[in-house]
Amino acid sequence: MALNKVAAAYLSYFAYIDDALDTVQPSDFTNLLGAVPKGTANGPWSLSWGPAVNNGVLAYVAQGADGTYALAFRGTDVDGSVAGAFENVLADADAFFLVPWLYPQQPGAPRQVSAGINDALALVIGMTDPTTGLSLLDYLRGLAAKQNLQLMVTGHSLGGALAVVATAWLQDQLPKLNPALTFTLWPHTFAAPTMWNAGFAVSFGKTYTYYAAVNSNDIVPMGWANLKGILSTYAPPGPALKDTNYYSIYVPLEILSATIPTYTSIVASNPDPFTIAPVKEPNDSWTAEAGYMHSMQLQYFPHATNTTAPPLPGTTKTGVARPRAVAQAA
Repeated sequence: MALNKVAAAYLSYFAYIDDALDTVQPSDFTNLLGAVPKGTANGPWSLSWGPAVNNGVLAYVAQGADGTYALAFRGTDVDGSVAGAFENVLADADAFFLVPWLYPQQPGAPRQVSAGINDALALVIGMTDPTTGLSLLDYLRGLAAKQNLQLMVTGHSLGGALAVVATAWLQDQLPKLNPALTFTLWPHTFAAPTMWNAGFAVSFGKTYTYYAAVNSNDIVPMGWANLKGILSTYAPPGPALKDTNYYSIYVPLEILSATIPTYTSIVASNPDPFTIAPVKEPNDSWTAEAGYMHSMQLQYFPHATNTTAPPLPGTTKTGVARPRAVAQAA
């Protein structure tokens, strides 16, 4: 298997199908995956594990037409929006604290990740397939026992950060019960925030063939390594963060920029930088502009695939969560 940004874009985008619903429907994923085109997108894909949800984190495993597999994450974001991303990150990511990376445990080692992404990874570790009851790790070990497992690991936004730490976790844990297992992990991320220190970043960059797509006008990849950059977006006449989101985002980020530990971006072996010009509509807020820049549907998918993203049920563009279905009384 080689890097495949087109297939990764489809799978990361599809993870958002269920971002505002209480119940995950495997049939929804089956229908979408089956419609992925042949050729560079490696379609059609088929659902093989999950989708599983644990406290807002969603993951699924799918198999492509060539027999290789992919693990895709949604993360805790709401519709991939910047508003949802920062609401989750500020509340849950514990960026104030770096904790030791445990896979493997190395006393005194310099590799650390944010407490928040460490907690999110714990949710992934606890996931089970709702039908079979198999954990993600047990399922992937079973695949690797039967073949030379080629596994893409992908996600957008916080799902991208999860793809990074999940790749490193799987590299350490898959062979624990059977060192003879053969596998290769291929991380692909879109707009992943930086949630690790230099020790982790350098180690990861040296270990994996890693594709990373970043829109230079997307502020999410600036966190947590470049908070000053977030505070200064967007240039006039664009909407100003300080004017439109002063207390909700600007002040928390200003405080964080002066107090959080040092975070370091991973130097990807296959970086994919691009630039989308801000819309700069007079009535737009900073949040709306940033959400547009960050959108998997509107920016990252078209960039990676050179085509328009297929529609998802109820997808929003502004970061407003879709209404949850109201349970009917029995």
